[in-house]
Amino acid sequence: MISLRVARQLINLSMAVIFCLANTWPCAFAAGREVDVPEFQFQPVRPTRPVTIEDAVDIALRNYPAISNKFFKLRAAKANVSLAKTQYLPNLNFDIQESGITGNRIASTVMNNVSGFDTVPVDSGPPVRGTSYKPIVNNLQGGNLNWLMVDFGLRHANDNFAYADARAARADLNLTKLDVAFDAADAYLTAVAAKQIIISTTAALDHMQAASLRAHTLVAEGLRPGVDAADFDYEVSRTKIALIKAEKDRRIALVNLAEKMGVAETDLEILSDTVVRSPQAIKMPGPFDLSSHPLALFKTAEINRWRAKQVVLDRAYRPHLWLNSSVWGRGSGDKVNPIRSVAGGVLPQVFNYMVGVSFSFPVMEYFPLRAQKQMARSNELAARADFDLAIQILEKKDARARILLAQSKKVAEETPVLVESARVREEKVMKRYSAGLTNMVSLAQAEKALADAEVENALAQLEVWRSILSLAYVQGDLKPFMQVVNTVEGSTRPAN
Repeated sequence: MISLRVARQLINLSMAVIFCLANTWPCAFAAGREVDVPEFQFQPVRPTRPVTIEDAVDIALRNYPAISNKFFKLRAAKANVSLAKTQYLPNLNFDIQESGITGNRIASTVMNNVSGFDTVPVDSGPPVRGTSYKPIVNNLQGGNLNWLMVDFGLRHANDNFAYADARAARADLNLTKLDVAFDAADAYLTAVAAKQIIISTTAALDHMQAASLRAHTLVAEGLRPGVDAADFDYEVSRTKIALIKAEKDRRIALVNLAEKMGVAETDLEILSDTVVRSPQAIKMPGPFDLSSHPLALFKTAEINRWRAKQVVLDRAYRPHLWLNSSVWGRGSGDKVNPIRSVAGGVLPQVFNYMVGVSFSFPVMEYFPLRAQKQMARSNELAARADFDLAIQILEKKDARARILLAQSKKVAEETPVLVESARVREEKVMKRYSAGLTNMVSLAQAEKALADAEVENALAQLEVWRSILSLAYVQGDLKPFMQVVNTVEGSTRPAN
């Protein structure tokens, strides 16, 4: 009875410890240094109307599979943080065993380093004088509580490593979002350029067909040689071929845009009025803090991750102090036992408990841990080199974008003059041709020069937009680019 009372008290104590840990655990988890990742179902959003550049970027951020891939990797890293926090919980096991065994025992032992130790059951009891194969009912019930009380910072280091891994995953997600948004905006500008080439080529074809009709009329009246009509037919045919090729480029550009938006199977149409107009009074942005760019932040997170790994390996070579406690009961139907069996050996007849501490120190782990620390240190140095390379790339992109913006603005200011000059020249050459003062070659050249000037003007305006987009990418945020778009549109709604 005393044994039963002590066993019950030990069980109650163990359950009280578990209850306290279970109640303090959510509070410790809530105090984490990583914000929660919201639930989000990635379902393709397909446009039902012609899209603007803002629509293209917004749909890409909602649809593109690379973002969902990084999102769920971040969710996995967050789950790993939760897993790291479970290290503070104790190990609690309950076992119940009922068996029928023979009682043939002799004085012997099984060495720990023999593989048979795992296959030969451990038996107990006095040796017998004879052999019998009649089974005896035995039972064993027990509970075991082990808790790592002192680890000298190992679990805390594992927590920090899990947090560092989650921060790297979050930085990777932010970088992926920026890349996807930039690629969608860049593909949109490419599609706009292809559309503008079609518009200019179509206008050139209209001019060429009008000139061809006039040439045929003059030839029919005998005012021009017949070869002029044939030459104009040749130029009209060449312009139609150019228009077909431009249409091919436009459709391919739209397919590429749809892919960057995550809706590759959707037929798109774009609204390009905004980005073919030159933005007014663009101020050259000041120098950026490139170390805050998502690419630099991702590389920094990788450095911190490997540094945290080194701390984990350093803390692993520390002693551990465990609290060990067990309570168990045993019973046997063996009639040799002086204590009478309960229910023929089905229920326990004796109880025991154990409370103690154990101290362990992984002496020989020093050598593999040292090698792992050297690996982690080398990986940290490699990550630092990646960070330096990322800064070099960002500095190059920054310098390139500034040069492109400055020069493309100058070109965009001059191309309208080029278009107007080409238009005046084409009108004058057309009048001279109608009056018989020039030949067909001069007129064809004037028509081609006007078409080329219109294409160059459209592309020059787009190059300004592309330069602003590149600068926004270097800044690490496309909002400045979208704000310029909204300004040109005359819209007051905030940029997405």
